Amino acid sequence: MNLLKVEEGAWKDISGRWRQLAGGFYSHGWSLELVESRIDGPFDWAKSFHHNSLEICINNLGHGIVYSDHSQLEFRPGTVGFYAIANKKLNAQRRAGEYTQFVTVEWSRSALAKELKGMEEWLLPPVKAWLEGKREEPLIGSPRPISPSLKSRLESLLSGSFSQPSLTLFAHALSLEAAAEVLFEPNQADIKMCPFSPAHKLIVEKAKEYLKEHFTSSIRLHDLARHVGVSPSYLSRLFSKETGMSISDYVRNLRIEKAAELLKRGDYNVTEAAFAVGYSSLSYFSKVFCQVMGCCPCVYPSPKRLVNKRSTP
Repeated sequence: MNLLKVEEGAWKDISGRWRQLAGGFYSHGWSLELVESRIDGPFDWAKSFHHNSLEICINNLGHGIVYSDHSQLEFRPGTVGFYAIANKKLNAQRRAGEYTQFVTVEWSRSALAKELKGMEEWLLPPVKAWLEGKREEPLIGSPRPISPSLKSRLESLLSGSFSQPSLTLFAHALSLEAAAEVLFEPNQADIKMCPFSPAHKLIVEKAKEYLKEHFTSSIRLHDLARHVGVSPSYLSRLFSKETGMSISDYVRNLRIEKAAELLKRGDYNVTEAAFAVGYSSLSYFSKVFCQVMGCCPCVYPSPKRLVNKRSTP
């Protein structure tokens, strides 16, 4: 069976891309794959699942749900979890209106059993039962925060700096690490969630573009988050991590820098500059201007003012 045709058929309705990074489900028993897309409408994620396979999802951006008749798994940004189809159907959905990015490791039952031979007693009981073919219900594992180690390996893989056959070896090692991280009892109870790929930079840049176009008006975090396709809380954390400042501070700086430009040109007085960049209170504008520029707007350098000052006897 051609994996590329199966996967591309499953993801053909999304406005993004599916890409096999390494391996091959039918040829190697494992496959490492990347999905990057904006989900514009309700999407059935389960169409990409394979029979007799255990899939580990390293979920960087977006929200996904995998569920059966008796259990449910929610993937949030920065989490990793697993699921497997048994004799009963497994369902999955991706949230509409979000930018999603995740990497999946798909293991065939036989390949994973071979890799984990001798370690069965330390596996989570449902995983052990699935590997032995003794489980009727679909297998759904609780999501965990992506560990710093797995995040670092994935960043290296997605950097594109590997060549064959080193890419295959590195990807196989990453696939084993992902299995070790979620199929056994965790060693760490609390691991920080953090983004792992250059895709998060695209989210922040898109947010910056929106802010630059709308900074003179009132900007709601909810509207900004919807525009870039992530949750408001995730965008706030991501923006602060990437820029070193909050979204409100970034907007403040945009406004003051634009006001300073208007004053420097000499075409606007202080009141006009304040109103032009979205401030309705002159006193508050002056206070913020002093904080950002280090001086009051009334004495900020203006070419016309300097000329007038020099011409005064």
